[in-house]
Amino acid sequence: MAQLNTIGVDLAKNVIQVSVVSPRGKELQNKALTRIKFREFLAKQQHSLVAFEACSSAHYWARTAKVFNHDVRILPAFSVAPFRQGHKTDANDALAVAEAAGRPNIKDAPMKSLEQQGLQAIQRSRELLVHDRTGLSNHIRGLLMEFGITIPKGFAALHRRIPEVLEDAENDVPHFYRATLQLMFQRLLDMKEDVDVLTRQIEQLVNANESCKRLLAIEGVGPISAVLLYATLGSGEAFQSGREFSAYLGLTPKQYSSGGKTNLIGISRHIANKRLRAVLIQGARAYINHVKEPKTTKDQWLVAMLDRAGYGKTSVALANKNVRTAWAMLTKGEDYQRVEVKAA
Repeated sequence: MAQLNTIGVDLAKNVIQVSVVSPRGKELQNKALTRIKFREFLAKQQHSLVAFEACSSAHYWARTAKVFNHDVRILPAFSVAPFRQGHKTDANDALAVAEAAGRPNIKDAPMKSLEQQGLQAIQRSRELLVHDRTGLSNHIRGLLMEFGITIPKGFAALHRRIPEVLEDAENDVPHFYRATLQLMFQRLLDMKEDVDVLTRQIEQLVNANESCKRLLAIEGVGPISAVLLYATLGSGEAFQSGREFSAYLGLTPKQYSSGGKTNLIGISRHIANKRLRAVLIQGARAYINHVKEPKTTKDQWLVAMLDRAGYGKTSVALANKNVRTAWAMLTKGEDYQRVEVKAA
């Protein structure tokens, strides 16, 4: 790889900036290309290392570069920023990507296959609908409170009370607002139906995908977290160990060590895959709540951890352990093995 040219790419919607750097570190060219010209550029270049900053369309262009027999790296944006010199321009950004690609200690963002991106796209769409549904429900509740009508928490209570509010002619809801309220309520019902459709689709895809199906055996991992794990991890080749994958998700403690003294200060709030981490921790919490009597050695560890460290830390610890287990399962192609507690 040391004898290859490095091509740093700054992606945009229509104009793509490329910086070609020789193995000796000399910039050979730095120019802007259209999408069509960039594809032709990749086809004409000799075998090179092509580096992209992680952003929209990075995985598409990385797969395209691989088709033309190039080595590919996708670098996190926060890793590229320190290498940019001068003003923030496309040319400086492309050169910064090329320089960052030559550094040995910068971790790549895992490149996704078409299948992984397809599964992730469905989950992201479902997540958007869930978010919008929650926002719409809060919108309806807030407006009705202005008319003296309060509704308990939960979608079930909201679905039950709105028809009652619409039918009650003696409440303070203005007559001319009722049609709008009916429209918003119908949209809420439609969004619920759409969320259910995507949920069923995800469950079907998980059952059809052997890797996702195996992940369901892990404690606290359901269809949503299985899809996100597979979409992020793939075959696991992008990570050298389960701990590296766990650190990538933000489930390992940060270190602030000096003078030979190790100081662990909790998980990061900023550098993490927050979406997947939140789903995994939520699943871990749900599993811990259902553990009544330990049936496996892992359950015994959970109960002991719960007594020692509390509910929150135990949930993060279980999510951390599950992530490492998932990496081992996908890299080795093995099923999850539960170790049952031996009867006394």
